[in-house]
Amino acid sequence: MANVNGFAPVQKPTSIKVHGDRLSGSLAWTVLQAHASAIHALLLRLTLRPETAEDLMQDLFIKLAAADLKSARDPAAYVRRVAINLAMDWRRGNARRRGLATRSLDHDPLDPNPPPARIDDADDIERILDAAGALAPLERDAFILRYIQQESFERVGSIIGKTAHQSRGLCHAAVSRIRLKLNAPNARPQVST
Repeated sequence: MANVNGFAPVQKPTSIKVHGDRLSGSLAWTVLQAHASAIHALLLRLTLRPETAEDLMQDLFIKLAAADLKSARDPAAYVRRVAINLAMDWRRGNARRRGLATRSLDHDPLDPNPPPARIDDADDIERILDAAGALAPLERDAFILRYIQQESFERVGSIIGKTAHQSRGLCHAAVSRIRLKLNAPNARPQVST
């Protein structure tokens, strides 16, 4: 049956309802409801796009329907890490589609005292997040939790299953690798003479 424009009407997906019925009342549902705004804010910070953050929230909802959180040491931490993984997978796929090459920066974006006019530069933030996506999973999670979510080293360690000292080391390694990637000689734009 076609509508006025000649297209078939959009059918409501039944899988969401099935997953929703399976998820409601479960531990995953309870954790997701309790942390939904924080998870959405995290996804928004990682994607920089509200519509993508909402799409990833739905993907997270579907993933949690199939997950068994009862065996997780910290279910909220598990949900947060799944959200980070979804966002970084999206970033990698989006970077490939855009064909982005990481460019060199004329300043250190991770400097604790950056120039105020530069801190909000969306291109710098995009490059930092893209570089973070190339990190090893534990380094990436530690970096995101510490510098994007502003969690303490103790909380970061708790979430990723490490000590505060180990999480500090992972964050240091992540920042070092991101700086190297952003300032690599092959990442500099070529200037023709």
